[in-house]
Amino acid sequence: MNRKILLLTVFILVAVAQLLVPKHMISNLSGFAKTGTEFKFKIRHQRSDSPEIGNSGSSIQGRFIWLQFEESRYRGADTANLNLSRPIYVLLSSDSLGFAKIQSVMQNKPQTGSDWLKVRAYKNSSDADSNSLTINFPFNNYIIEDKDIKDTELGLTRKLKGPQSLIYLKVNIKENKYLVNDLVIDGLSFKDFVKSIRATRQE
Repeated sequence: MNRKILLLTVFILVAVAQLLVPKHMISNLSGFAKTGTEFKFKIRHQRSDSPEIGNSGSSIQGRFIWLQFEESRYRGADTANLNLSRPIYVLLSSDSLGFAKIQSVMQNKPQTGSDWLKVRAYKNSSDADSNSLTINFPFNNYIIEDKDIKDTELGLTRKLKGPQSLIYLKVNIKENKYLVNDLVIDGLSFKDFVKSIRATRQE
């Protein structure tokens, strides 16, 4: 009898712990969203004339929008001695229009500031500029809910092919932690954009 009570107690404690951990994680993310710096990463539209493999722009594949960013290339003398077989650190700032800008890159963790990420980078073999890097940001895909896939494909595919559309990803960043807030399409949040496409389709 005591053994059964002990097992039941352990089961209840494990179940409670599993419920509390997600709440704690959500609480941490909520607090981080208030303290991290929000950056707007402008996406790269589709380009049929790009000579680089994998540089043809953002695209939709199933439940994901695969994002390529305008600010993913960096040129500077500080790239010369980087060991790209290891992660590097990218320090971010914003340009005059409020969009994310790579301020500098380094091999070791920054000792000051909080607007940085640890990333992977590589040099494109077709690029003659030896000081040029391509940065792989960790938030390069945006998940679409199943019910929104058709409307997203109908509305966003055209936008991705039109360079006149302004599309950017809002991300909060603080000391290598990040929280994706929204994908903004011509001034509309992703949720409102999908609603507008659905409303047009049902007219």
